[in-house]
Amino acid sequence: MNTSSESLPLVKPSLLKRGDKIGIVAPSSPSFEEGKLDFALKRFSELGLVPVLGEHVFDSLGDLAGCDKDRAHDLNRFFEDKEIKAIMAIRGGNGSARLLAMLDWDLIRANPKIIMGYSDITALLLAIHQKTGLVTFHGPTASSFFESPYTHEYFLKAVMDKNPIGEIGDPKPKEWGPDYPPTRIIFTPGRTEAPIIGGCLTLIKQLMGTPFEIDTREKILFIEDVSEEPHSIDRMITQLDLAGKFDHIRGLIIGECVGCKPGASKRERMTLNMSIERIFQKRFSNFHAPVIYGMRLGHSNEKMTLPLGVKARLIAEFSAGSSNVVLNIMEAGVC
Repeated sequence: MNTSSESLPLVKPSLLKRGDKIGIVAPSSPSFEEGKLDFALKRFSELGLVPVLGEHVFDSLGDLAGCDKDRAHDLNRFFEDKEIKAIMAIRGGNGSARLLAMLDWDLIRANPKIIMGYSDITALLLAIHQKTGLVTFHGPTASSFFESPYTHEYFLKAVMDKNPIGEIGDPKPKEWGPDYPPTRIIFTPGRTEAPIIGGCLTLIKQLMGTPFEIDTREKILFIEDVSEEPHSIDRMITQLDLAGKFDHIRGLIIGECVGCKPGASKRERMTLNMSIERIFQKRFSNFHAPVIYGMRLGHSNEKMTLPLGVKARLIAEFSAGSSNVVLNIMEAGVC
């Protein structure tokens, strides 16, 4: 299946400024803790931004935030509204891929604006980027952009500053005990520069075989997930591998993968399972491109914001018994 976006020029949305309006949508599941929205609205106001709630943002239908056509309507309407400069999801969950056939791609292409989220929102970010060339943003949701200084810092750098994000740092270490996994484990060393693309592994897998399947060719790919057991992660990696999605990548960044441990399946025995780290190490040691593991993105409590489609540099090297990993976002995602 040809999913290439190579023929589409990269389109950058305008950066956010004080006084700009942000559309708040619920394209996936309904808000679990509605009080979080109050915190979000207050934080947006402190930044001088004006949040505007989608018409169906409080709808609920099982694990979906209302019916598909209404959730798609809110997205299309905010892209059409010239006063809305950015669109942020309240949360992920389930259901954003159900909207892809209902989105107005010509409308989105003609009205480029910031759209951000992670987890289930990966489906929207990848589809919009590949169908229109628009830079989309894998980062916090409306209910999480303020949850840590690290998350907040990279949110501001990504969408409220015309300069490239530059070199990505790490969250401050805990006062007690080491963080696990470390943020920069090298599986395969190397250096590369390429556009960056990726998202939640489960959603990348869900889009396989569709018109929105991820195009990884000549890209730095990043992946992460949450609460998936190691054997399930291995199955998804195998599917992408068989589909050739790792054949021509220029680099691979594997995120923390929060809570991805043996659990409900009772596959705790070593003969039945391995740790996430071990699975990735077995797969990607001696790879043809640099591979690192542990960076804080997606479902991590502290998360960076990554603009999809912009040029990035990945360096992973060993020197004098120590390792050096650099991720530099070399190109701004906004204009």
